[in-house]
Amino acid sequence: MSRIILTGGTGLIGRALLPALRQAGYEPIVLSRRSVSLPEAQVFLWDGVRFPSSLPAEEGVAVINLAGAGIADRRWTPAYKQVLWESRVQATQAAVAWLRDKAPSGRLISASAIGYYGSGLSSARLTEESPPGKDFLAGLAQAWEAAAQEAPTPPVLLRLGVVLSRTGGAWPRLRQGLRAGIATYFAPGTQGFSWVHIQDVVRAFLWALTHPEAQGPYNVTAPNPVSARAFAEIVGRHLKSWLVVPLPAAPLRWILGELADTLTRGAYVLPARLEKAGFSFQYPTLEAALQELWPKPS
Repeated sequence: MSRIILTGGTGLIGRALLPALRQAGYEPIVLSRRSVSLPEAQVFLWDGVRFPSSLPAEEGVAVINLAGAGIADRRWTPAYKQVLWESRVQATQAAVAWLRDKAPSGRLISASAIGYYGSGLSSARLTEESPPGKDFLAGLAQAWEAAAQEAPTPPVLLRLGVVLSRTGGAWPRLRQGLRAGIATYFAPGTQGFSWVHIQDVVRAFLWALTHPEAQGPYNVTAPNPVSARAFAEIVGRHLKSWLVVPLPAAPLRWILGELADTLTRGAYVLPARLEKAGFSFQYPTLEAALQELWPKPS
């Protein structure tokens, strides 16, 4: 049974991934900043900067790097932007240092984000061949990936879109207004919304583990991105909402500051390399994902 070490294993993706790793025959080990009990994994405490010396190493070990403070958890003050940066880059550097010292033949599968491409109002479809952006999240993703590229073997970089899950992340926030019969979107509505269902995210990580030839960046987004307005309209039809309302950008910027730019701008990102490699999405369309996220009312 191969050991898989996870940083960020108590987050949204980690908690969904742990039972799938167990079912696939792996032995997951979670590194956590706080004391937690996980039925699917052994837990080691760490400081986010250095892997614990007691961590077992063996031939065939892999590190899945999911660590990072929540992008939309707080207003982007200079101090919190530093937290966002350090929590990703330092954790990745720690994983690389441990692999170099303890398991140089081990693999690193590191989360990244489609923020790599920057955000705007362009309708262009982006793939792994597209150039990086120039905003804060683009710089963060580039630094994150650059740290991973120092691993002793070529890493897999999974650039995640907006992950939709019943249990947390963006979806519970997006659906808040829907119970009142109103579907909302952030103006102007033309910005790309590149989403992915949590189960396809889990499957992408398992795919990376079982394909030793995989390396470099892979976009983990459903193959059918939509505009922000189209997202609201599709969700509204699914839930029989009677009104679709834009949320103006100005008050959003006043409340959220620079974070508002990630909501009023976006990108249309395609999973070109995954699909070329034969990966098949269980939820390729938003309509299919909604059937699982929120079964249609009768």
